[in-house]
Amino acid sequence: MIHSLRQFALMVPDLEPGIEFYQALGLNMNERAPGLAVGFRCDGREHDEIILVKAGDSRKLHHISFGATPEGVSEIEARLTVAGVELLDKPAPDADEGLWFRDPEGVLVNVTPAAAYPDHVPGDFPLANRPGITPRKDARGIIPGKITGRPRKFGHMIVFAKDVMAKVKFYTELLGLKVSDYIEGGYAAFLHAPGDSDHHILAFLPSESPGFHHASFEMDSADHAAIGAKRLLEANGRQAWGPGRHGVGANYFHYFRDPWDGMAEYYWDMDFISGDKEWDVSDWTKKEGMFIWSADGMPPPDFGKNYEAEQWG
Repeated sequence: MIHSLRQFALMVPDLEPGIEFYQALGLNMNERAPGLAVGFRCDGREHDEIILVKAGDSRKLHHISFGATPEGVSEIEARLTVAGVELLDKPAPDADEGLWFRDPEGVLVNVTPAAAYPDHVPGDFPLANRPGITPRKDARGIIPGKITGRPRKFGHMIVFAKDVMAKVKFYTELLGLKVSDYIEGGYAAFLHAPGDSDHHILAFLPSESPGFHHASFEMDSADHAAIGAKRLLEANGRQAWGPGRHGVGANYFHYFRDPWDGMAEYYWDMDFISGDKEWDVSDWTKKEGMFIWSADGMPPPDFGKNYEAEQWG
C-alpha cells in the first residue's frame, strides 16, 4: 500500500514570490519548465516535493502524490476499480507515473510506484543533556555554522474538506491509510501510512470546499527550526503561529504564511508509529489537540480559513 507522502502541487498566478519563499524556507529549486513550473526539494531528496505551476489568478491545490510499492499500486488500482473511481491520464508529460484519479471532492490524487521514502537523510544530531542525564560529555553542544536550519523532508500536509469523515473513509478504505487521532468528534482527522510512519502524513480540516492549508517540513532540532525561522523572517517571510508544541502528534511547530496565505510549517520530534503497531486513537479537544504551549498563545483568527475556497466554486 502507500508508504509515503511524496509531493504536492499548487497552481499560482506568479512563480517568483513562491521561489523566494521556498528558497528562504531552505529548499532547493528545480526548474521544470522555464517560466511555467518550478519544483522544490529538501537536501538529499531525489524528487520534487513541491511543484508550483503558473496558472490562474489565485492559488489553488493542483494535486497530492503518494509513493507506494508496485504491489501496493496494483492493489489500490483494484480497489478504485471496484469502487467505480475513474482512472485518469497523467496531467502533464513530466508528471509522475502510476495512478491518477480524483477523490470524492474533486482533488486530483496520484499514487506512484516509488522506493520506500527514507525517514531520514544524514544530518547533525547532537546529543542533548538533561538534569542528571548527560550523554554529551567533554564536547561542545553548539559549534558555530553547524546548525544550518534546512528542512530534512516534506513530512505531512493538511488540506481542507467539505466532509472530513467522508474523506477519511475514502483515504482509509481505498488507499489504505490509517487513522491516528481526531479532534472533537471528527472536526479534524489525522492519518498515517501503514508500516513505519510519522503520526500523520495527511490530515483534514473542515471547510466549505477543498483547499490547501499547510505543508510541513521536518527539521533536525528545535535549534535548526529557530535558525530556519530567522532566515525566513529576515527574507520578508511572514510569521503565522508559534513556535509551540502540538498535542496531536506531539511535535514542535512553527508556522509561516506563504505568498498566497497558505502556510509552511517547520516541525520536529513527532510521534512515530512503527511496523503497523496498534495505535490508541484519541479524540482531542481543540485546544489541547492544537497546542500544549505556544510562544504567542492562541492561533491567529484566520488559522483555519480556506483562502482558496472561491477557486473551487
